Parts: sequence; C-alpha cells; structure tokens
Amino acid sequence: MAKDETLYIGVDLGTFRSVMVSSAGHEEELLTVIGTPKDAIARNFLRRDVLFGEEALKNRLALDLYRPLQHGVIKDSQEDKKFIAHFIHHMIELASPEEYDNVVAVIGAPAEASFVDKTAIFDAAAGSVNACMIISEPFAVAYALDMIEHTLVIDIGAGTTDICRVYGTIPEPEDQLHMAYAGDYIDDQLIQEIQKKYHGAQITKDMARRWKEEHSFTKAAMPKKPVLVDFSVEGKAMRLDITDCIASACETIIDPIVSNVKSLISSANPEYHNQFRQNMILGGGGSGIKGLGSMIEGKLSDLGKVKVHTVDDPVKLGALGGLRLSMEVPQDMWKNLTLSSR
Repeated sequence: MAKDETLYIGVDLGTFRSVMVSSAGHEEELLTVIGTPKDAIARNFLRRDVLFGEEALKNRLALDLYRPLQHGVIKDSQEDKKFIAHFIHHMIELASPEEYDNVVAVIGAPAEASFVDKTAIFDAAAGSVNACMIISEPFAVAYALDMIEHTLVIDIGAGTTDICRVYGTIPEPEDQLHMAYAGDYIDDQLIQEIQKKYHGAQITKDMARRWKEEHSFTKAAMPKKPVLVDFSVEGKAMRLDITDCIASACETIIDPIVSNVKSLISSANPEYHNQFRQNMILGGGGSGIKGLGSMIEGKLSDLGKVKVHTVDDPVKLGALGGLRLSMEVPQDMWKNLTLSSR
C-alpha cells in the first residue's frame, strides 16, 4: 500500500457484537467481550494479557470476562475505560493502519454512549487514527441506506434499543430515545416463559440467546413446524416444544418500542410527521425477528398510514454507514476532528 494514501474505517461498536470495515476491503466481526487471565498460571498458559471476542469466550474458564458496553454505556471507572480502549484499539488494528500515513475513522456507538462517552471513545482511538468522529448507530444505519431525510430509525441491539429521528444532519440528544427492551431482555423473558411452561427447566442465558438467534419470530410469523430444543428439567434430559415461548418473549419489546416511536413523532415538527410515519427503518440484530416489522406497523396504525422498512444486512450496516460517512466528510471537517499524532 502507498503510504500517502488515506485509510478510511467504519466501526459499529455494539453492545454484543462489533464490526469493522475499511476502504481497503477489511471486514471483521467480533463479539464485544474482553478477557484477562485470572492468575499467573492462566497468563502463562494463554501467553497473552488480553483476549478478544470468540477467543475470549473459548477460554472463559481461565479468564475474567468483561463486556464494556453491556448496557449501552461505558461505566465511569478507569478499569472500564481501559477495557473499551483495548477493544477499540484492537478493532482498528485489524485494518493494518500502520501501513498508512493518514487514517480516519467513524465509530458508531449505542445512542447513549455516543453522547455520554465520546471522550472515552476518542481517547481509545487516539494513537491508532489521525482523526475520528463518533456517531450514534441509528444514524449510521440511515446513512448507509441513504435515508437521512426525515427518517425514524429503530435500532434493536443486544443491550439497548435506540430510536432516532434523522433529518439530514447528525442528530441531537433530544432526537433519540434509548431503552433496555432489546435482545438481552428477550433472552431473560424467554427463560421465564420456558420455566413457567416447564417447571424445573434448567436453562442458561447463552442457551436462550442461541435459540432466539436461530428461531426468533412473533405470532404474526409462526413457523410451520414446532421449535423443539434439548435441555434438562430437574436434571433429566428432555426435548420439548418452546414455539409459543419464543413468540411471547420476542413480542415483549413491541409495546415499549411503539410508545417511544409515538413520543418521538409527536415531539417532532408537525410539518414532517407524515414523512417520519412513512419512513421508518427497523435495524440492528433484533430486526431479524420474523413478523416484528408488521406487528409494529399494526400497533402504530392509530397514527395513520405507517411504513416500516426492515433492513437486509443488520450486522454490517452500521459499520458500512460509518465507512461511507468517513469517505464523504469534507477534508476541512476532518481537520477539526484531528486527534493526537499516531
């Protein structure tokens, strides 16, 4: 690579999974988890001080695991800021920035983190990039789809659901609402539904997450065949039907989403209410729940004609929006976003 070229990077810093794409063709997906050895023996065995993503989970018994964005924000402690710095630095290093004289990045973060934790994210990026911009994930999704003119984005992640008004510029804090009714909440509800149906059912959160990711749907899109899964009931191996449990758990986030969508529309300039109603984007990992978009449309029907567009590639879309923005921002604007020298 020519050293005088600029490397552009887009990062989607998710609560459960993060994605990095670059102008040089890099595409990396990593679970947002960090592991540090529990003791000296573990450190000697692993031969590293920090592990990331799937590798950290694979060796979790020898590690202390941290999810730096588990609830959509960076905790205000030096330890947590250190971990998010490690993670962001690692994500950017996957794009081989050392091969370029100039590296710029746009980092999409959960809506609350993008405003509250900007300094921590900037500090984490310093040393790896020359300039950096922090945007909310909903805006990154809208930018990737070229739908930033009076659009309402519903971004369902693992830790938070972010709902955002987009109208041609980077949103202000009052344009966004965030809530904990998201993927992790559905996992908890699924465990409760199964244990209510099958007394003594023994289920971990990882099991619930896996079943949700494989089979998620609402009653508007029930599968033709029942969902049968294996788990223990008071220690006895069983294969049981959890179809209705999945549908009920997935639907628990609908009413909170609808309530917050109505709030953002009603508080917007009334001249643009119709455009927001007609231009809704359902993104994030939770957008993969079958039938969710149609149920949200139905619940919003009292507002008038509503259209919810479900994205095709929720995993990479935020990072692609960040990459596109990084390449389209005028050079003069990057000068105002310059970090300390790499």
